[in-house]
This record gives sequence, structure tokens and C-alpha cells, in this order.
Amino acid sequence: MLSQIQTHLESIYRIEAPSVSEFLIDASQVLEVLGKDVRQADEWVLVREAEDGVDLAVFIAEEHLKMLRQANSLAHAAEIAFPSFCAATEGVSHFLMLVERSRRTEPVSMLELEAQAEVDKFVCATLHHPSRSEEWWRRLFRETSLAEGLDVEEMERYEEAGRLAAAFCGALTEEPHVDAFLRTLRSFWRKSGALRLEHMRRLAA
Repeated sequence: MLSQIQTHLESIYRIEAPSVSEFLIDASQVLEVLGKDVRQADEWVLVREAEDGVDLAVFIAEEHLKMLRQANSLAHAAEIAFPSFCAATEGVSHFLMLVERSRRTEPVSMLELEAQAEVDKFVCATLHHPSRSEEWWRRLFRETSLAEGLDVEEMERYEEAGRLAAAFCGALTEEPHVDAFLRTLRSFWRKSGALRLEHMRRLAA
């Protein structure tokens, strides 16, 4: 299912990246890297700078991978396992943005990564179930809560990412047809980090 999510996002943004499946790690490897006191999380994307770019590793909780294996398509996954669909999409979204920014030798902020992941969750679900876009928006931006164990800085970042993504996704729903929807997304993806955040803040003002 992760490969299907990646293929879908690559098609949306017209990009290519290595297979995320080759970068997957399990819970024991997360503990090895981050230590036994690491907080529980649905997904992690670990990044380490290297001489020739960045080293990446992606973790998606096994409970979510198990749920996704019960679905026969992305559309089905969004219907029967929306939290798992979102956790997996978030991990793949982070991975793709980090790969793209490394390729472009451009920086990326934690806020931008989180906001993009929220956008990608909404976009993937909406493109598979257009008639339910209001439901996806509500579930992502109004009927959600932050994970336990976050520090103040993390809480503020997630809240701001949600606020910015909610405004951007709300504007997306006003596009007259799917081609305009996709053009807006592709144009947004190719902006620099500063311009992307400026655009979302203007919409959220």
C-alpha cells in the first residue's frame, strides 16, 4: 500500500523518487536510533545529513500497516482505515519532500513538512472520494487531537501546520474542476519553502 500511496503522490506532483519501501525500518530499529525513551508515534521519518545528500529512514507503525493490508486499493483504505491511511500518507509525504528538496539542494523546515503532509492526506482522500471532501476536511482539521507526549514547541508546530493546511485545502475545494485542482497543487509544490508558507499564511489570515 505504501508503494501505491507513493505512486499516487508522484503522479499528482509529477515527480520521481526511490521506492519508500527500501527505506522502511521497524520499531526495534527506531529504538536503536532514538533510544528507549522515544515517545510512541504512528510514523517517523529519520534524517541524517551525509556528504552526498541525506540518509533517510521511514517508520510506519505495524498496526497501521496491518490495517492497510486489509484494503484492496487506496480508495478502500481511506474508507475502512482512515487513521492508518493518514499515518502512511504522512510518512510517504515527508519522504518525498525530503528527497525532492535534497535533489534541488533547497532547505525544508519542520513546519513545511508537517503542513505538506496534512495537505497530502486531504488531497489523496479527496481525489479518491471527491464527494466526501467536506468529510475529509472536517476529520483532518476539526475532529483531530494532538498526540500525547509532545513538548510545547512540537504542539505549536503541529497546530500551526494544521491551521495553514486547513486554509490551503479549503481553497483547493473551490477549484472548478480536477484539472484546476491539480494545477494549483503542482504549482504550489514547486514553490520555495518561504513562498509556500507565505501563500498558506495569506489564505489562513
